[in-house]
Amino acid sequence: MCFSPSRLRKVPRAVVLPVGAVTLSPVTDLALSGASYETRAEADPYFLKSQAAGLVRSYLGDADPKNPLASPLYGDLTALPPIRVHVGDDEVLLDDSRRYVDRAVAAGADVTLDVWMGMAHGFTNEVGRMHAANQALDTIGAFLRERLAGALEAPARAAS
Repeated sequence: MCFSPSRLRKVPRAVVLPVGAVTLSPVTDLALSGASYETRAEADPYFLKSQAAGLVRSYLGDADPKNPLASPLYGDLTALPPIRVHVGDDEVLLDDSRRYVDRAVAAGADVTLDVWMGMAHGFTNEVGRMHAANQALDTIGAFLRERLAGALEAPARAAS
């Protein structure tokens, strides 16, 4: 299903949730209200708040940036599957990750935040060349193997 940002609408929830999810440097707040847009501005070579604001305007048009269909930070975070969020400590998106995880945990979700010290946006693209990227990929792989193994075992238990 595809959405037109200028016509955001409520979509019925799926009956079956994924067994887990991983996000890398998620943009969870299109209102761009996180303090890290200021506190990490010098350290993050990839984003300026003014650039992000232009992209948000292009994407949303006149839609509310706090609409949960555009900004998950403002949505209902109950009944989420387990989620692992990875973000660099030097990213302007750091607060998007922190605040999303804090709200999800407060709503009872199993969400874990991995903050990679000294890492800028996109550091995971350096797998094979950067130790932190290799570690992040190993952590992501272990989480997904665990979640997928559990999902495969559940139908087998139900069938016996």
